[in-house]
Amino acid sequence: MRLKRTLSLFDATALGIGAIIGAGIFVILGVASGLAGPAIILSIILAGIVASFTAVSYGKLSSTYPKEGSVYVFGKYAISPRVGFIAGWFWLFENIIAGVTVSIGLGSYIHTLFPVIPIVAAAAGGPFFLTILNLVGIKQSSIFNALLVILKVSALALFVIIGFAHLNFNFYHPFAPKGLKGILNGAALIFFAFIGFGRPTTTAEEIKNPRRTVPLSIGLALGISFLIYLLVGFTLVGLEPYQQLANSGSPLADAIDYGIKIYWLKVFISFAAIAATLSVLLTTLIGVSRVTFAMARDGYLPKYLSKVHWKYGTPYRAVLITGLFMSFLPLVVNISQSANITNFCSLLVYALVNLSAIFMWKKSKKKHEKLFLFISLLGLISCVILMFFLSWLSWLVGIIWLLIGLFYYRTYVKTFLKRIR
Repeated sequence: MRLKRTLSLFDATALGIGAIIGAGIFVILGVASGLAGPAIILSIILAGIVASFTAVSYGKLSSTYPKEGSVYVFGKYAISPRVGFIAGWFWLFENIIAGVTVSIGLGSYIHTLFPVIPIVAAAAGGPFFLTILNLVGIKQSSIFNALLVILKVSALALFVIIGFAHLNFNFYHPFAPKGLKGILNGAALIFFAFIGFGRPTTTAEEIKNPRRTVPLSIGLALGISFLIYLLVGFTLVGLEPYQQLANSGSPLADAIDYGIKIYWLKVFISFAAIAATLSVLLTTLIGVSRVTFAMARDGYLPKYLSKVHWKYGTPYRAVLITGLFMSFLPLVVNISQSANITNFCSLLVYALVNLSAIFMWKKSKKKHEKLFLFISLLGLISCVILMFFLSWLSWLVGIIWLLIGLFYYRTYVKTFLKRIR
């Protein structure tokens, strides 16, 4: 049974924005401001440029291979089935761990507003609720996501508009107190806030006219999110000294307390933070279940996970298994241990996406497309460089996961593929 094509350009763009505008802007922006100072604006611009290199690769690959599965499909068709499997293998691991991190963040936000609800209960309950929603249908999930996106973007717009009237321009001096190193450190941290721009590629078979819609939605999601980050970052460092933002777990709320002093705006921003984490969690669950479905359909994961519901047209087994898994992990995983691991897997997957695009560009006979080959090469190099700024633990876990994947591929996948030939 085929998946239903129900998502429009608006839905696909909202998926991308929903994945990007999350805990990054509500939490990481404060830490990054502490690293770069007011020059966080330059850090955001630099991170956006680096992300755009990979976005170009994503856009072209998604229009060439408009199928469910994203990075798995790109690697499989552009390079080889083994590379496709490794890309999908790491993408799933990265997003499950990232989803757990977001779940714990969601639990923390909910507990702050409603102290009677334990953090762990909220962290486990979020994925469970979204799993039920996702089972019913992708359109229902996209509508809910769009509402969350509208809520958090509205809150951020209010923060910028009201904040502009309260800016203290003395806070912008010195502009780059930690020099180029601080700007680069800030960019490295902010880069991971842009990770979700490729989310529409995971639902390509559920998007109308995917060859046109998916690349366009990627560009729109990244462009809109970049503008939001830039405006919010500029406003943030003008409301509170960057030294204080560096130690804040809720920088926007703290900046309102320090520089604006409007209580209802602080409450609204806090609710928007919950909406942001819910939205990221929802798009993560959608992406993980769809890549799982695509890999299972092709025999790279157990076939059991490729079943599509007869009524709702969703890969319900993949949704249910991944959703329950993400509901359980917040009970046992430490949030501080998952950050570097998520970052390592993200950069490796992005490197493979750019490598897939390079292989595709090299096959092209159109001369003007050689420029895009250079852009993908820049994307590959920048991802590899950033990987070396991560902890040794992330490398160790990444290598272990790679070895497990290669063993699984050799013992299960190759045997399965031989049997069906």
